[in-house]
This record gives sequence, structure tokens and C-alpha cells, in this order.
Amino acid sequence: MTTEQKAWDEFRYGDERALKFIFDTYYKLLFNYGHKFTPDDHIIEDVIQDLFVKLWVDKERINPTDSVKNYIYKAFRRRLIRKLDYAPRIMAFPATEEKIGFEIELGHDHRMISSERTIKIQHNLAIALGKMTPRQREVIHLRYFEEMDFNEIAEVMQLSTKATYKLLYRAIDALKQHLPRFDYLVILYLLDLSRK
Repeated sequence: MTTEQKAWDEFRYGDERALKFIFDTYYKLLFNYGHKFTPDDHIIEDVIQDLFVKLWVDKERINPTDSVKNYIYKAFRRRLIRKLDYAPRIMAFPATEEKIGFEIELGHDHRMISSERTIKIQHNLAIALGKMTPRQREVIHLRYFEEMDFNEIAEVMQLSTKATYKLLYRAIDALKQHLPRFDYLVILYLLDLSRK
């Protein structure tokens, strides 16, 4: 049993310190993940707070889980999308999950390529990402930056595992189609580094 699973079980039996441990472990990760959907810090913070309040209130009814990370991400994503779906129109939020954006950024690796080349690759990547769907960007983020396996991604995104495989391969294929060959190879290399 992992430390997170132990904390999860302790929280379910009313240990506030265990819930604080889970909150501290996932707060920054959820905040960064939330920024992929919306730039509004207040909405993201509200959803994170609401999620952990709801977890505490419902602790006796929550089941054990093999993946705390998967459970937390799935619950957060569902609550955030619901909040964005119901946000007032004056805030100009899209009305459906398909219209909610998902932004992704790759880290900088200046040791590998010059900064001038990095700027060109980032520019080309921004264009390529703009041509991808938000769900394609999200699946790349979950797979390569959150290091989730296909079953976890499927659960978070509410897809079948087979559909998750297809979505990731379509996303990678879209990158390949919209990037020059060298840039595509550099991006694949950087994505692979992000998982190590």
C-alpha cells in the first residue's frame, strides 16, 4: 500500500491530517491542470476548495481506490468542467466541454538546442497545438506530464481505454502533420524526457 493510499484510507476514517496530506500533495498539480482549461485562478481555486470540502463531507461514503491521483484528477476535472459550463455568459466561457480550451506548454531544454531554435520550435508547436482539439492537447498532457497510464486517462477523460489510445495517437499524428520533421523529433524527445 502506497503512502497516498494509506492517507486516503485514514482520511476516509476521519483523519484531518491525512486529508491535509492529500490536499498538499495535489493542490499545485490540480492548479496547474486547471490552468489548461481556464486562466481564471479564482475559479480553479474555488473548484479545488469545493472538491476537498465535498471529499471531507462525504468521507464515510467514499470507497477505497487503487489510484488516489486518478480519483482526485477525475473528480476535479468533472467539477471544473461543470463550473465552466455553468459560468455566467458575461465571463465568456464556452457552453460545452468540447469548446473548453486546453492549453499545453513544453518546458525549455536550452542544453539541447539554441535559444533561437527553441523560439522557432515553440512558435511551430504553438501553431500545431492550435490545430489540435482541446481533448488531444489534454491527452498529451495527462500522458506525458502527469504520467498517467491509459486506463487512468480513460477514467479521467471518461473515455474507453481503446478511445484513449486512439485519441493519443491522433494527437501525436496531428503534431507530426503540423510540425517540420526536426521540430517533431525534438518535441517527441522532450516529451519522452518529461516522463523520466
